[in-house]
Amino acid sequence: MKKIILLAAISSSLFALSQKNYTKISSSKVSAERVNVSKNFINAYYKKCENKDYSGFSNFILDKRFERRFYPEFQENCEESIREYGKIISQKFNSAYIYDYTKKTDPVELIIFEGNFENSKDVQFISVWIYRDQNVIYGILISKEKPLGKFKPKKEPTL
Repeated sequence: MKKIILLAAISSSLFALSQKNYTKISSSKVSAERVNVSKNFINAYYKKCENKDYSGFSNFILDKRFERRFYPEFQENCEESIREYGKIISQKFNSAYIYDYTKKTDPVELIIFEGNFENSKDVQFISVWIYRDQNVIYGILISKEKPLGKFKPKKEPTL
């Protein structure tokens, strides 16, 4: 019986530890450049949505895999974002995380902002995934909670 309890305790602790996908970056080590690129990307996205401009982003480098998912649904996502959330009233840097599985290869950071929206008080966070190398944008997401469980942005709700 003790062996079963011990095995269950070890298994559950390993499972709990394996769920950690992100490590928080201390505020002193957060790259101001990546925060600015992320914030500017969010602003550019919303400006394009408000102006119904569904062309590409010339001032940002987007990951090719992200582009393949993003552009086919760009117009639909813009219209949905403006309809559901309205304009961004304000955004403030909240925190930054590094995706654990990319630390030693091609590090990806998750930059999270607190967002206030015109039509929604439920949505609290705007998140941008960005590669450390050349500040390549890999994803964007608006959500009620910090998206720390999974690396890839969820389909709903998305910017």
